[in-house]
Amino acid sequence: MKNRSVSGIFLAIVAIIALAVGCHKGFIEEQPETPNPEPVALGPEFKTNCTDAPDYGSTLICFKWKGPKNDHIITPLNNPGDGKYIAWPQGLTIDSSTGAINVSKSETGARYMVGFIKNGTSDTCKTEIILGGITYVDNIYVMSENDTLAAPYFNASPVASPVCDANNNNPPTANDCEFDDGDDDDNGNGQSDEPPPGPRANDQHVKVRTNNGVINLKRSLEEGVFGPNPKNGASKEVAIYYRLNDCSNKALQKINIRLLYYEKRSDIPQNLSKDISARRNDFFLSRYISSPTAPRPPQIIIARLAE
Repeated sequence: MKNRSVSGIFLAIVAIIALAVGCHKGFIEEQPETPNPEPVALGPEFKTNCTDAPDYGSTLICFKWKGPKNDHIITPLNNPGDGKYIAWPQGLTIDSSTGAINVSKSETGARYMVGFIKNGTSDTCKTEIILGGITYVDNIYVMSENDTLAAPYFNASPVASPVCDANNNNPPTANDCEFDDGDDDDNGNGQSDEPPPGPRANDQHVKVRTNNGVINLKRSLEEGVFGPNPKNGASKEVAIYYRLNDCSNKALQKINIRLLYYEKRSDIPQNLSKDISARRNDFFLSRYISSPTAPRPPQIIIARLAE
């Protein structure tokens, strides 16, 4: 009788586990923006129980315009002693001896871990910082499924609210952000804080909405971003200059993006699909990209057909 009771309990537990797994699977399928994570390459092994983590005063660092000859540089407020500073992932320009971060020469719109290894120890004490700005998340967009718009994300967060006026004002108002900015000296202080001369993203058929940064991929494809007869693997990399109505006070910032073309989703190489999936998982789950390949520029893949 006792054995029957144990067997009954065991079967009940198995049934509950199976039900939970099935529910979890259904939840994942209904949440395409937070895909089930795959194993990815890890960065340095940071420690959380040590007291020498760098302190930059705030987690969110907004880029500031310091003039044409002065970079925006921040330094740790604390002095943990002699040691080495490191950062993860790629994109942060940091002095390994002092911990000074050159924000002007770093990739903004990204989240980083900054670590300090004190001389004589092996612990890597960490702190997290975000360089304010925008990013586009690596993704595969299928035109035949009406998945045609790539929207920016703000301050390295998948849930942060846009900081820009949603109205499509023409001309822009003082409260608007500006995307795909040209060398038009719109603030009247000369060319020193304007993009360098050259074609804008829209001039290269990357159709960026100038009030909110959304990229219309269908229009980009129709207007020949990859040429009149694109082949599998065709690519285009452009810079998008932008200004945000936030604590950066509309200082000029830039993000490079890479667009790639494939006729069908099934034509995309498996290793590329895996890399895209790993980067998306990183962003939506841990919110910083630890992909073994360079985390920037974001890769936006346009597939004309699903199969």
